[in-house]
Amino acid sequence: MGRKEAVEAAKLALVNPWKQHSWRRYFRALLRQCSYLPDPVAKCTIHDYVVQRFRRYVIEERRPWIRWNAERQIFLFNEVKDTLSLLQRANAGYSKPLEKVIRMAYGRKGRRRKELLSALIAPDVPANNTAVEEALQRPEKYEDGWEPPSIVMELLKSQQNNGILSQLNIRQVKHLEPPIPKKCIWGDGVAKSRRRNIRKDWYTDVLDHLLPPLPDPDLGILKGLVSGETPWNPPEWRTPVNLSDRQKKIRRLTRSYLRTLLKDGPVKGPTFKPYSKGRPHIITRRFMQRIWRRTLCLIPHMEWNETVKKHIFTWDPAKPTPRLGIPGGPEIFEDVDEQGKITTTPTGLLPGAIRDTGRKPYRETPFELGLEPKHELNEPRSNRPHDLIAFGVKSKKSSSKPSEKPLRVPSDKPPRKHDR
Repeated sequence: MGRKEAVEAAKLALVNPWKQHSWRRYFRALLRQCSYLPDPVAKCTIHDYVVQRFRRYVIEERRPWIRWNAERQIFLFNEVKDTLSLLQRANAGYSKPLEKVIRMAYGRKGRRRKELLSALIAPDVPANNTAVEEALQRPEKYEDGWEPPSIVMELLKSQQNNGILSQLNIRQVKHLEPPIPKKCIWGDGVAKSRRRNIRKDWYTDVLDHLLPPLPDPDLGILKGLVSGETPWNPPEWRTPVNLSDRQKKIRRLTRSYLRTLLKDGPVKGPTFKPYSKGRPHIITRRFMQRIWRRTLCLIPHMEWNETVKKHIFTWDPAKPTPRLGIPGGPEIFEDVDEQGKITTTPTGLLPGAIRDTGRKPYRETPFELGLEPKHELNEPRSNRPHDLIAFGVKSKKSSSKPSEKPLRVPSDKPPRKHDR
């Protein structure tokens, strides 16, 4: 059966889509999976997204030819199944689906990213008549002389200079301006409509890859989760209660060997098919902090600079700044200059954990002594990484005369049995 036949058959059978595809059952399953998400912002954001998606086509849509269109219903039903599969894999501990859900919740992709971007580039309302006249004198959108908003170009240049984004699978825009050729293939100038379409395609591609800033409340929650200041507990799965005998019987049948045999065929040996797209992880705080840290690297911090009169965007590093691993304060570096050399005698300010009175004095390596290795053939090699003998440095063992073993003198006694 082809696609057209399937659509026609669905039109005939499509009396009530709620009964045909069990929309209500999938809606409850989606809300149940949303309650198991391990991120507080994702739990609320994805829940509101699911509810709004269902209400948009059930309540707000008033056109019957759109509401009850069979092909549209099939498309929406496939979208429901894909979203449910994504949430189930995210709650099971698969890293890529879970990171995708986290990015959707914090506006790094999906509908919320577009909403944040629209609020960022929204034009200002003219304050007086002069501003209205200046707005009317500007060229139309995508026409000759049109320029994108300054905040878009500042954010785009900041993203281009951030090398961490490419490591996090964020594709960068190739051109910082519309790639309009000077001449067409016939040698003449490019047509006006063609120039307008090139600017439109370029600007659309730019908006598809911009990462807008996040509001302060959500950003504060994310920073608290990364640093550990915000308390977090892994989600607890609820066990089903009040199951009827029929439901218990169905559960037993679904786990039976016969159903598995009829569905998957004969059981074969263990394979890596379940792990072809990753493996499930136990959701812990350490596992979530890695995802939160990667998500935080995709959020710019916007500030207004009065000196240069433009917005400045900064990004968080991929790894936290390493702290000093030596106990003590800055007074332990008082006798060290900028090149790292000791200028005066030590003052004894080293912490007790570092000072070792029983340790032998430090011996400089041959490289620090300025000695060059000797290149001799068949020279004896040492098992140490730096051989002092090869660099012309005499150690205590090398200064003493080597002990020579006495030669074995043949005796007149007949050889023993084990010597034959």
